[in-house]
Amino acid sequence: TLLDVLMVTFIVGVLSTVILLNYRTGQTGILLTRAVSAFESNIRRAQNLAVASTEFGGSVPCGYGIRYVDSRTYAIYAGGLGGAANCQSSNHNFESGTDPVFDTIKIIESTVVLKNAFSDIFFEPPDPATYINNSKAAGASTTVELCLESDLAKCRSLIIDFAGKISIQ
Repeated sequence: TLLDVLMVTFIVGVLSTVILLNYRTGQTGILLTRAVSAFESNIRRAQNLAVASTEFGGSVPCGYGIRYVDSRTYAIYAGGLGGAANCQSSNHNFESGTDPVFDTIKIIESTVVLKNAFSDIFFEPPDPATYINNSKAAGASTTVELCLESDLAKCRSLIIDFAGKISIQ
């Protein structure tokens, strides 16, 4: 009957709406997860460059670090090319004009941003020793939050500690 057809149409419409809303919620979670994974991968890349003591600009740097550029961009830099005789006593934070940028990276998802600036993260070979804002003291850490640009309450966090451990929350 006509009433049965209308009821089935109504039920299909409600179910379609629920599925569509859940799909969109899942998509935002996927976007954040991909952006966080890419950021973590680039931190590991800086660590690997430091361990390998990769030459850059004709000399071997004291290490490699990651620094905040803007809400959509961060950079891997080569630190200690300014002629520091002893890498352990050099400044491990990015120094404009002295430390060259190895790679500038844009966040892969256009709807995801870095919520706040974060402290420089620097890796010094051979271990690599991890410096957070020029400190390798026990307990030093920094938190990087990647959020949806449209809703800064929807975020994923990476916590990088003085041992180079990365925790994703």
